[in-house]
Amino acid sequence: MVEVRFWGRSIALYRGTDGRLRALENRCAHRQLPLSLGDVTGCGLTCAYHGWSYGDDGRLSEIPHELFGQSMPVVRLATYPVRERYGLIWLFPGNPALAERRAIPDIPELEGPDRWAYVPIDFTWRAHHSMVMDNLCDLTHAYLHRRFPSFRAGRLLSCESEPDRVVMRYEARVGPFAHLRRAEPRLLDIVYEYPYHRARFQWSNIEGAIAYWTFLLPVDERATRVFFLFCYDKLRPEFSPVALGHRSVRALLWLVQPAVRRLLGQDGFALEAEQKGWDRHFEQPIPDLNPIVAPVERLTIEKWEAYLASSPSTLTERPRAAPATIKGR
Repeated sequence: MVEVRFWGRSIALYRGTDGRLRALENRCAHRQLPLSLGDVTGCGLTCAYHGWSYGDDGRLSEIPHELFGQSMPVVRLATYPVRERYGLIWLFPGNPALAERRAIPDIPELEGPDRWAYVPIDFTWRAHHSMVMDNLCDLTHAYLHRRFPSFRAGRLLSCESEPDRVVMRYEARVGPFAHLRRAEPRLLDIVYEYPYHRARFQWSNIEGAIAYWTFLLPVDERATRVFFLFCYDKLRPEFSPVALGHRSVRALLWLVQPAVRRLLGQDGFALEAEQKGWDRHFEQPIPDLNPIVAPVERLTIEKWEAYLASSPSTLTERPRAAPATIKGR
């Protein structure tokens, strides 16, 4: 059992003895202790303090001590739909009846018998989720990664706003062998499709392609858990006469994962410093130069304002299926 947080809301995520995943509001109604401090009992949860137990429907099912002549309290905690897909555990934090209308995004690279090699990586950064999205879409921050030859951003070719998404195209040189390539930079397509981000980089049909997806879990106003899924097709490095198959690429990805984490850790360092600076200098104008920043931020703001207009008494974001954790963690 683990605690996950969505926009300040604590949720207990666990696997019952039948192997199925479940998620309950993370509190005991008695003394408000997080149920994640207690135990999984069968397919329900038991509080660590007085042993009050809850079924997977959220209903209080058992009190092990004397009731002192009173009836069993009628208590029902909130429950949340939860699924496993692509090596992630996804949780829907809104009205369960709407979960099927907010589908988990399809990742075509990870479907079918010949799935691409991929590895999931996650971080928790002390920064608002909109700052993370700016970082993912605005490649002018390549200077931050100047000591990593695998990240060499090029120039912006186009940026188009569409309903529910912003589509960007860059020239770039990205990937574990980017510094070995003598060829010109290739096309990098980036899409911010609220609330997800995806990018695809292909240098030729012969030499392979990279696709990466990013999913954001807003923990609160100043913290975001960020999930990266890096997907690699069969690759042919310059130093190799043959292409590496998906199994070999998968092994390579695990080998280079520490370096990837160090590179992404630089983004976390910058974003957390940006959040602190933003808190101190909120009223200061920002002379932004990259034309993609305004439409990316505008899409986020429009979705937030649309939600507030539909639910003016509620100050939580319109729920989408959000990855809660990497499977097995």
